Amino acid sequence: MDALVMVGRGTGGAAVSILILFILLLGARSSRAQKGDGCGHTVLGVGSGSLASLGYPLSYPSNCVCEWEISVTTGHTILVRIADLDIDTNNCQVSYLRLYNGHGPGRTEIVKFCGGREWRDVVIHSEGHQVTVQFMSGPRNNGRGLFLSYTKSQHTDLITCLEKGKHFSEAEFSKFCPAGCLTDFGEVSGTIPHGYRDSSPLCLAGIHAGCGQQQRNPTLRKLTGQQCDICAVSNPFAFLLAFFMGKSITFDYRAYKAV
Repeated sequence: MDALVMVGRGTGGAAVSILILFILLLGARSSRAQKGDGCGHTVLGVGSGSLASLGYPLSYPSNCVCEWEISVTTGHTILVRIADLDIDTNNCQVSYLRLYNGHGPGRTEIVKFCGGREWRDVVIHSEGHQVTVQFMSGPRNNGRGLFLSYTKSQHTDLITCLEKGKHFSEAEFSKFCPAGCLTDFGEVSGTIPHGYRDSSPLCLAGIHAGCGQQQRNPTLRKLTGQQCDICAVSNPFAFLLAFFMGKSITFDYRAYKAV
């Protein structure tokens, strides 16, 4: 059962520490269905998840490979958004990102990226409820590597863990955060009066404020003209409220099951 946690404007003290510990424990059980020597940060849930190559956002290892086998609830298809892909572009035979429909020998290729910028703003759709992600690196490793997120196809408002408030100009919007956005390399920073939503990844800022949990999938709503943020989540097991300076983002949880 989720704990009742209330976080104020301060550091949050022990309550935040307990929440972070709970998040990390949940994340640890989800790093399965991956193989190879090039796998980094990985959270694979049946509703959504995020994954990265080893070492991201620093240089990835040379001559390595990782395969992740993603599965969502049967009856759904999968949406994939690439947050970052920075790999060697000189040899597409040994340095690439591939996505496949399905797992195992019968899988079929959806798309292959060999660096460059063609992956930007692309939403990848699967044919079924299973996808294999394959990351391969060659002898040159002068890039950051891979970071992507996925969810079930019903969440067409999916954003990646790296998107910031400054990327959205609308006065009000609703976005879906995938699981796995709490990373050891993410940073939350900002200054009053602008707040840290514009300069920090939106999903990470929400977790930092106590508005979400690593294995839940909140929807973000951003409202302008506010003097403070109000983050609220309500379900049969938990109620979480936080106030912090800046523009307003409300995390309004949709119906979900634990992953």
